[in-house]
Amino acid sequence: MVITGIIYALITAACWGSISVVSHKIGGSSQNQILGESYGILLFALVYYFIEQPTINLETMLVGVASGLFYCWGQNQQFRGLEALGVSMGMPLSTAAQLVITTLAGAFVFGEWTDQRDYVFGFAALLILILGAVFTSKKEKTADTPAQTGNKQQVIGIVAVLLSGVGISLYSIVNKAFSPDPAALILPQAVGVLIEGFAASSTQSPRKLNSRFTYYNIVLGLLWALGNLFYTQAIHMSGLAISFSLSQMGVVISTLGGILILREHKTRRELVYTLIGCGLVILGGVLLGVMQA
Repeated sequence: MVITGIIYALITAACWGSISVVSHKIGGSSQNQILGESYGILLFALVYYFIEQPTINLETMLVGVASGLFYCWGQNQQFRGLEALGVSMGMPLSTAAQLVITTLAGAFVFGEWTDQRDYVFGFAALLILILGAVFTSKKEKTADTPAQTGNKQQVIGIVAVLLSGVGISLYSIVNKAFSPDPAALILPQAVGVLIEGFAASSTQSPRKLNSRFTYYNIVLGLLWALGNLFYTQAIHMSGLAISFSLSQMGVVISTLGGILILREHKTRRELVYTLIGCGLVILGGVLLGVMQA
């Protein structure tokens, strides 16, 4: 049972970790990406609802819409941040922010840290995550990039991916606070995602929103929804702590995908920093999972 849950969590990591790489490979603006992902999530949710036909009460509807709004807002910030930073730099930062926020919420809001050991190992893991974020954000100055322009773009990107960590973490926190039926939650979440998707893309003209890039990016929503389905099953089999920490290991796929598939340029020193930072984020996430298991 636990082994199956771990496998499901790793499938989630593969689905979620590939979203940033696939979105950059497809192309389009961040508005095309977020709206296309919203369509994909809604499509998946409608098919799932008609197959399973779960009972949706008022509380589940409200919680689902709220968590969907938070997720979509965070995902939109992530797309904006990745435009400025690149996938291999932005995804470890976003992942670290999510792990830090959800861990602190678990400790101080939900009372998951109960003794001195939890606080010692918990804060050690958070320190490792922060160090990982610092390493991945390090950028070497080059002669062909003006320092002021490079720094401004980097700051904008970092702020956006950190905000994405806030939004996506609130998606998890809201779900945990109310613990609704996961099967009944999928369609209301999709409604919340679609509402925020339309709001986030409202600044772009209808002609650009109806371009092929929006519809190609539907695959992002299908990837996220499939990962989310396996994630909810993993929580039941292996518990929230292990499932969440393993699901975040998709940072390996997104980071290496950005470097190897998207051919994002990095100097030798930047590559070393990124790999060290990614390793620290993974170590911090695994430590949190083991500590809370």
